[in-house]
Amino acid sequence: MQSTVIIADDHPVVVAGVETILKSHRYQVVARAHDTDALFDALTDHPCDVVVTDFSMPEGSQPDGMPMIRRIRALRPDTGIVVLTMLSNPAILRTLLDVGVAAIFDKRTSLRDVPVAVHAAEVGRSYLSPAVRRLFHEADCADNADDLATRLSPREVEVLRAYAQGYGLVDIAASMGRSLKTISRQKRSAMAKLGLINDAQLYQYLAGIRAGMLEDWSPAIEAAASLRFFAL
Repeated sequence: MQSTVIIADDHPVVVAGVETILKSHRYQVVARAHDTDALFDALTDHPCDVVVTDFSMPEGSQPDGMPMIRRIRALRPDTGIVVLTMLSNPAILRTLLDVGVAAIFDKRTSLRDVPVAVHAAEVGRSYLSPAVRRLFHEADCADNADDLATRLSPREVEVLRAYAQGYGLVDIAASMGRSLKTISRQKRSAMAKLGLINDAQLYQYLAGIRAGMLEDWSPAIEAAASLRFFAL
């Protein structure tokens, strides 16, 4: 069965390009939109596995940007979100991860990697374009250790603390009364913010936290341990 996708961008050429590439990878494009009004109409009429959307679509009567992303998440909590953007503000990009975006794709790069981002969003993993990862890395290197603690939300800290204590995602979800998809999303978002691209790096990062400090652990603890991995 083909995975289903909605594509939204105020530039028709971008929509056409993304659609062509996704179809060549056996994705089914069920709707296209060029403004926020058409996007929300499409979300109402066409359940889908992934939404690929521009961050800025000012032509619609409904707000774009972060309010649009939050509304997509509210309407379709189980749908993966890929954001196409040319944003270069790390704080805004991290907020996208906070609200449940799985993949951030830099529109200045080749569209040929869009299927990788869509697949990541579909299966509940993270994808950041290389340029976005560099932005995070540069911002992190400029921060001091105290600022490191502000990167993660309290819930992301809770999830990583439990993970560090050896609990699996299913157990964490059950104990915290959240869905498995929510816990997985929070773990994925925390990893992206810390510059960790796979579970092996996460295990290494958590192993660097002293066992006796787990109860009071925050992202500021062992900051140097996390910074080791930003260059990987």
